[in-house]
Amino acid sequence: MLNGALAATTLAAVFATVLAAAYLRALSRRGSAGLLQRTESDLALLFIFVSTARLRVVTVLAVLAMGTLAWLLRLPWIAILLVAASGATAPRLVVGWLRHRWRQRLAAQLPDALALWAGLLRAGQAMAPALAQLASRQAEPLGRELRLVLSHYRLGVALDAAVAQFRDRAAVADLRMLATLLRAQRELGGNLAESLERLATMLRSRLAMEARIRSLTAQGRLQGVVVGVLPLLLGLVLCFMEPQAMKSMLVTPVGWAAIALLVMLETAGFLMIRRIVNIDV
Repeated sequence: MLNGALAATTLAAVFATVLAAAYLRALSRRGSAGLLQRTESDLALLFIFVSTARLRVVTVLAVLAMGTLAWLLRLPWIAILLVAASGATAPRLVVGWLRHRWRQRLAAQLPDALALWAGLLRAGQAMAPALAQLASRQAEPLGRELRLVLSHYRLGVALDAAVAQFRDRAAVADLRMLATLLRAQRELGGNLAESLERLATMLRSRLAMEARIRSLTAQGRLQGVVVGVLPLLLGLVLCFMEPQAMKSMLVTPVGWAAIALLVMLETAGFLMIRRIVNIDV
């Protein structure tokens, strides 16, 4: 039994090493900036300006809060340390969620904005006045981004280049098609209003298809959440019902092997379910 525990621990160590190598490779691709600097940059893209010092304070407070909560729940010391360490990722997770919601709102606003832009051009307005009216009539966050694009355009930047900067900043796939359309129109000419209207229709159909896919895969996503959270809740309940058994699980090689196996299976299940339910349109 001890040999099996050692083998499972070794396998878990190899798995953790592979994950750490992949994480370090991702960090090297992103550059030498730390997590706090990237978090600050992501917040600046949302026009939320928070310094690195404040983010560091928020991270420390999150670690203290998570550690205090785990201590109040009378968890073992190793579990308290793990829970407190997980609080360090809280600011990054919150910013990632905000960025995701921001991109979703941009993608939802874009088809109607393009249809309105096409209507303004069909009415005979020039590019700059049409873009100004479009920016003034759009709600946040698209209105603010369009005002920034308009400012660049008035300073002499080509419209397709200004939209390309918006595309790189927002990382929304639909903006790539808009930037390509504007560049083709500048180089080859054509009816921009008609092209914008067709693009708006295509994006609206794509959003409808994505909404249908989300509704069809909602059960699978919920099953993934339930299957992933259930072992953690069961372990928390057993900490109160059988504290001696859970304590031996945290201080013996067999318990470490069981925890390592649980982490590997949880990670594999999460990645598999995410791969299944994430359908790119």
